[in-house]
Amino acid sequence: MPRRESPLDPGDGALLRFAGDLRALRERAGSPPYRQLALRAHCSAASLSVAAGGRRLPSLAVTLAYVQACGGDVREWRHRWQLLAAELAADAAARRRALDVGRAPYPGAAAFEAVDADRFFGREALLDRLVSVLAERRLVIVTGPSGAGKSSLVRAGLLTRLGWSPAAAAATGDGNGGGGGDGPGGGAERPRTGDGVPVALLTPGERPMEAYTLALARLGQSAARAARDPSGPTAGDPVLVVDQGEQLRTRCRDAAERVRFLDALVALAACAPERPPAGPAGPAGPAGAAQAGCRVVLVIRSDQSGPLFAEHPGLAEAARHAVVPVGRPAPVELRRAITEPALRAGCTVEGALLAVLISTAAYQPGGLSLVSAALAATWRRRSGNALTLAGFQATGGFEGALARAAETLYDGLEIADRMLVRAVFLRLGAELLDGGPLGAGGGTAAAVALGGGPTAGGDGTAGVGTAGDGTAGEVAGGDEGARTPLWRAEFDGPGVPEILERLVRARLVVVDGETVELSHYALPQAWPRLRGWLVEGRGALSELRGLTTAARGWAGAGRDPELLYRGARLEQLMRRVADGELAATGIERAFLAASARAAAADRRRAQRQQLTVAGVAAASGALLALAGGSRIRRAWRW
Repeated sequence: MPRRESPLDPGDGALLRFAGDLRALRERAGSPPYRQLALRAHCSAASLSVAAGGRRLPSLAVTLAYVQACGGDVREWRHRWQLLAAELAADAAARRRALDVGRAPYPGAAAFEAVDADRFFGREALLDRLVSVLAERRLVIVTGPSGAGKSSLVRAGLLTRLGWSPAAAAATGDGNGGGGGDGPGGGAERPRTGDGVPVALLTPGERPMEAYTLALARLGQSAARAARDPSGPTAGDPVLVVDQGEQLRTRCRDAAERVRFLDALVALAACAPERPPAGPAGPAGPAGAAQAGCRVVLVIRSDQSGPLFAEHPGLAEAARHAVVPVGRPAPVELRRAITEPALRAGCTVEGALLAVLISTAAYQPGGLSLVSAALAATWRRRSGNALTLAGFQATGGFEGALARAAETLYDGLEIADRMLVRAVFLRLGAELLDGGPLGAGGGTAAAVALGGGPTAGGDGTAGVGTAGDGTAGEVAGGDEGARTPLWRAEFDGPGVPEILERLVRARLVVVDGETVELSHYALPQAWPRLRGWLVEGRGALSELRGLTTAARGWAGAGRDPELLYRGARLEQLMRRVADGELAATGIERAFLAASARAAAADRRRAQRQQLTVAGVAAASGALLALAGGSRIRRAWRW
């Protein structure tokens, strides 16, 4: 006879009720011994026994294995576990809130700022390269896809390496330049205040020349103060940092002002450092002190750098051999970015959580901001001094953060913009209907079934395939092969580029060069609204994919009129586009317009043919009538 379970501790807490219900489920299954249950659940007997012990919350993986082995409803118990985990985490957070001192070691989805330099890790090698290039070149371009951590590298890394500090910024009226840059990006060197140089930071906004003038004035004031103070830091040329340079194209509508701004940057970087200033503070007051020899760092998203270089060849020439690309961090960099801030705050990161986070950032285009946001939320639900996978799951994981961000953005849009957002997400999520979680018919469960997909690799960290809730399975394996980035040219409809920029800033979409994709392939599963759009729009999405293929084939064949649409298919597509159900791209609109013109020409040609046939028939009838009349007259003569 198997040994009887120890009775539960007295009390009526939520954890005890949960354990009691697990025991009741096992009794309804015939009270199989835990060894037998372990064979069914592919889990250790000790873990299953502890799950029903009522002393601590079991992991979601063990809970679902227990329930499945006993024939219970996995979906219901998943929901119960999530509610209980959230309740226990909230209680723990409430008890800990009074003891919390200082700030979280992670900034969330926002970029690292200079004040975050003491918790910015993992990007030391890239930062060394940037500093080295800046020492050799007077104009440096920092570029990379959205969410790669460019702003964090410059703000928390380069600025502090140059000796810039929030206190110094306050003294000159400088700020962090509008914030909101690229997502968090790992780590950097500790602040170096002994060899500081005058630094100014700006973001272009809608009027870049105004921002430039103000930043240059602040830079000149700082340089003038340094020149008057022999004991102050004078170790290098002043540095002007232009963050979020893509705003020159996404927010500035005046092409002439954009050109003037770029001309000013190139001219500023070209000033000879040995040129003596005119007067006590240079040729233009305090700003002249900065212009005596200034270096410029332009941070710009990779999808906008090419068009900007094409628009201003002088910028491309000045930045030749001075472009520092920022890509996804390596696993070893991610490990430092995750663990070092926690260690400095007196915390540790559980190995299972570390594996999930590293694999996510390694295989998702927008993984960095997701990781930092997840860590900030998990830190608030830590267990003692440990950040755990259970705490991460209790926050809703990546899916919960994505869904909240998406719904918040959607709620703040006008009706017309909501239609555009729907069209953008439908186009981005179209391939998921064929090969992704939606097409597989299983959502999260389908992703779990995929199991051991790619792992983080590179640093010996294995991917996690047994989390049980699909988090690790989806992150490690999932649909990476099924998701295909789309071309940026597919989002050139009226108002669509502006909406795309808002989605990029919200970390829901990632643009890299000429491609666009979802920041995380789990977004359709995480956001019920998007899932509903995709399910409801299956027919429209099929037509959209067909239209895209036909339009590209038509363009590739030299716009062959034989490849144009005709008849009911054309009428249906034109109606869907007119109603806003489908957002056609430039080439697709050209294809539909050519098809409409060809269809109209066909109708006119058919009408002319009908008129010609009718005319011939009428003439033939008239001739027959004349011939018949002539015969009758001849007959009467006889």
